Amino acid sequence: MKNLLFASLILAGGLLSCNDAETEKRLANLERRVNQLETGGVARNNVTTPVQSTGNVENNLSADAAFQWEEKVYNFGTISQGEVVNHTFKFTNSGTEDLIIRSTSASCGCTVPRHTKEPIPPGGSGEIVVRFDSKGKNGQQNPVITVVANTAPQQTRLSLRGFVQNNTIPQP
Repeated sequence: MKNLLFASLILAGGLLSCNDAETEKRLANLERRVNQLETGGVARNNVTTPVQSTGNVENNLSADAAFQWEEKVYNFGTISQGEVVNHTFKFTNSGTEDLIIRSTSASCGCTVPRHTKEPIPPGGSGEIVVRFDSKGKNGQQNPVITVVANTAPQQTRLSLRGFVQNNTIPQP
C-alpha cells in the first residue's frame, strides 16, 4: 500500500507543471501523508511522531541522523529561455548516526537532482546537485526537489525559484 501511494506521488509529481502553486500545495500534502504512512506516525500540528526504531538501518526513522542545510531555497533570478541552471545544495549531518539519502526526485522533468550516495557520518557533509533546464519554460518557475533520508521527518523539500524570460520576438 505504501509503495503504491509513493509511486502515485512520484508519478503525480512528474506530470505536474513546475510553476503551479496549488499543485505544489497538493504535492506537499501528499508527501506529508506518505511520510505518515512510512513512519507509522501520527500527525500532530504538522509534526510526525515516528514509531520506535528497530535498529535496522533501512528502517531507522529516528532523529539520530539530521540535515543541517546551508540553504533550502535557491533563487536563480531571471534567465533566458533555454538556459540551464546548475546549483548545489550543501548539508552537514548534525545528528549522531550516519545519514543515508534513499532518494531524490523533482516535481517536474525540467529538474534533475543527483545526491551523495555514500552514508554521511555525524559531522560529515554531502550535497544535492540540481540541474534545471528552462527549455520550453516561460515565466515564474518553482521546481521542488524532495529528498528522502533516514531522518525525522523522512522527507525534506528543497526549492529553486526564478523567472524564465522568452526572448524571441513574434514575427508579424
